[in-house]
Amino acid sequence: MRPRTAEPSRRPDRVAAAVPLPTSISVLISALLFSTACGRAGEQAAQDVLHAIDQGKVIGTRGTMETIGKALTTYAMDHGGYPQGSSIQEATAALVPAFLPSAVTVDAWGNTLVYQSDTRSFTLTSPGADGRTGSADDMVMTDGRFTQLPSPSAR
Repeated sequence: MRPRTAEPSRRPDRVAAAVPLPTSISVLISALLFSTACGRAGEQAAQDVLHAIDQGKVIGTRGTMETIGKALTTYAMDHGGYPQGSSIQEATAALVPAFLPSAVTVDAWGNTLVYQSDTRSFTLTSPGADGRTGSADDMVMTDGRFTQLPSPSAR
């Protein structure tokens, strides 16, 4: 005897049991059910996960900026100054491939890094999670040193 399989319903008011949900939808439904079942503890767990992801992006962006900062410093020692310009694209064009293996122009959130230099000094800025410069979640490096990191309340 063959096992019975779910067949699509011929009635429009019934949903077929054999139709799988896309993975992202099933994960979302599972997360919502978990959050509902766990109440505040589930909400806090979800917030903790989001915070950990954001922390990972801060750490990744900091590493990217440190790598670019070291490449800029080495460039300045060899050329007597930093690459002049007002865009990260101009700076990385001067650095690749001798000082930087590849052009990195965005932070971990996908925002374009902001570079400014008059050859004697440089500033490299990540707009952070909100994508806007001039806010508390910015990461700012001046001449190879961080002068601003995201405040805990900005995350």
